[in-house]
Amino acid sequence: MRARPFSLQVKPALLFKLSAVLMMAQFLVSPSTLAKDSSKGELEAFFKTHCLRCHNSEKRKGRFRLDNLSRDFDDPQVAEKWGEVVFRINAGEMPPPKEPQPSAAEIRTAVEILTKKIREGSRARMAKRGLVEHYRLSRQEYAHTVYDLLGVVFDVEAPGAFNEDPRLHGFDRIGSLLATAPAHIERYFDAANTIIKLAFDDHNPPSRIDRIEAGKNKRRLLQLGEIWNFARLRTPGHYRFKIKVSGLPAFTGRVPRLSLWHNHHKKSFAGIDLKTSEDKPETIVFEGLFPAGGYAIRNHARSQNHPNGAYKLYRNELIDADQSIATYKGGFNSFRTKVVDEQGRPVMPLLLIDWVEVEGPLTPEDVMAKRKLAVPLDVEDPKEMLKALKRFSERAWRRPVSEAELKPYLQFIAKEQETGESFPNAYRSALTAMLVTRSFFNLEEGSPDFNRLKVHDFELASRLSYFLWSSMPDEKLFDIARTGNLNKSQVLTAELDRMMSDSKIERFLHSFPKQWLQLHRVGMFQPDPRLYPKYDPWLEESMVMETTAYFREMFKKDLPLSELVDSNWT
Repeated sequence: MRARPFSLQVKPALLFKLSAVLMMAQFLVSPSTLAKDSSKGELEAFFKTHCLRCHNSEKRKGRFRLDNLSRDFDDPQVAEKWGEVVFRINAGEMPPPKEPQPSAAEIRTAVEILTKKIREGSRARMAKRGLVEHYRLSRQEYAHTVYDLLGVVFDVEAPGAFNEDPRLHGFDRIGSLLATAPAHIERYFDAANTIIKLAFDDHNPPSRIDRIEAGKNKRRLLQLGEIWNFARLRTPGHYRFKIKVSGLPAFTGRVPRLSLWHNHHKKSFAGIDLKTSEDKPETIVFEGLFPAGGYAIRNHARSQNHPNGAYKLYRNELIDADQSIATYKGGFNSFRTKVVDEQGRPVMPLLLIDWVEVEGPLTPEDVMAKRKLAVPLDVEDPKEMLKALKRFSERAWRRPVSEAELKPYLQFIAKEQETGESFPNAYRSALTAMLVTRSFFNLEEGSPDFNRLKVHDFELASRLSYFLWSSMPDEKLFDIARTGNLNKSQVLTAELDRMMSDSKIERFLHSFPKQWLQLHRVGMFQPDPRLYPKYDPWLEESMVMETTAYFREMFKKDLPLSELVDSNWT
């Protein structure tokens, strides 16, 4: 084991809890709490000595004046200009080389003062929020909420569903950027109709099992980069895929990776590395939530040419099931590349597929329970209908709901029935309407009648659940919020422990490192294929997977932060 340069034994879980509790802090910063800055004279002296001679009303070098630049850091436009000043000083661009240069200590002091003022201005702007704030759910948060509410898989990335959320420093969950436009409302209507139909429509396709054979007495041969389009899911949902396959490593030792590839989204939804013998295929199983659309089995990554030209099409064809790869001569595509070398060993990783079995859509018991809670037990009993609407609305809106708020929905159902509409259709239309309210697709904080400095327990529960799970609170978190004890430190810490142990924390472990480290940029600039001929899309995907797996390992095993700096296991 290598020697460690230092020993920093702060545990990520402890740090994470601390940061989470701080993030959930219920007191807002008030502008009046910002301290008077005694360093104003020191900063102005720095400007007078090194800046104002060129950036004044007469010279205006670079069309930039510093003499009349406002010192009101609460103004976002002013703060942005001061941020540019800090950047120029840090970069050594200002003062220019021909001008007298400040010492390192002077630069450090000036930059620290400006940075502090910019941050204080940012806090002051946050403290000037209105009485009620609405933070729109990101599209992934929307998808997770819909599933946790009704067990419906809604594909937010499907064509025409939702626009991609704007990013800031890699994060796509910044409330100030998630504005709501009229186009969003129209799409929320369409989404709500689809969601309720998928949850309650009696005409939804029943679960079934379809087997797709490679061919009579045949096996599907997929060489590196090739695909086999085998199925199209008509509806999104919970599915189980079984695949009988052999995975033959190349003579170099590189093993094939079988991926379930979605043809529209251009990404894999499941995958596994395989190393088996040709005569002893394995039956592997993938089970989970899948969007509708066409699916293919891929050997590694994409089949089309890589942008840098280093990735090539190879082979996808049927071969006799009883034929050995070592003696395979190749079909009409054999001119592309050899399958085996002179010793009969695979030149590249190979997949030999016998059949695929698709089962679904499956409806687990917990999903059925969620849907039963949304409908009344007795459709003729007004009290039962009110109870059902109240249960659904409080879960969907993530707060207590009064009977007065539900009255319009009861009236709507009654009027629809008076016009001849059936009760199921009228009731489902009311549920659809509830999913198009601001209380559903927004996170709401505050009170319209008075200014309060604390979030209440239901708002705190949503802060917590959307931070950790990217979704609504579960029933236990709701129950604690109803007691009014969630804001107590001991209770909040216990809930953090419970929620971090829940399987839904995988959403955080998957999305946070990608946003934090801006992994969407991986592959933006490919290396020279002449220098790195083996660089391909699978390597890009592996780089992202390795990084997220590293973060997950740190989090799950509660390793010390020193591992981030000097770990000997990756």
